[in-house]
Amino acid sequence: MGLANTPSTAPIFTREAQVSSNSGAFGAAAFAPIVITATADFTGVSANHQEVFRADENNGGYIQRIRFKAIGTNIATVARIYINNGGVQTVAVNNVFYGEQSLPATTLNNAAATVDIDYPMNFAINPGFRIWVGLGTTVAAGWRCTAIGGRY
Repeated sequence: MGLANTPSTAPIFTREAQVSSNSGAFGAAAFAPIVITATADFTGVSANHQEVFRADENNGGYIQRIRFKAIGTNIATVARIYINNGGVQTVAVNNVFYGEQSLPATTLNNAAATVDIDYPMNFAINPGFRIWVGLGTTVAAGWRCTAIGGRY
């Protein structure tokens, strides 16, 4: 018979939106973490990384993008993005270096907007997996990292 008679057990729509949570604490105190201090590594093990997304422990999730927004004056740097398999983040084999985004120098300005930088991801992520972000160099004010996605 055709596929029309086969029930799907894999969700295609998220059951709840997830807009940036840090360290699994899904409340206002953990909303959109700020990265300031350099991690300067390519393994994802630095204690200076910030967790920006955590998939549902049972069903996984979908990560659409990460938005980077300067919150003041910063020198130019690079954001490095890692996928963690849900294991201890400071153990290199639990992380994979996924990609990076150049972040420009910014100047605090109360009369004009600073740039919004979206890093597209657009993929489903395994149950319990996490997304971490670190910077190549330390900046003064920091960058807010807002992950946009959902939990299945």
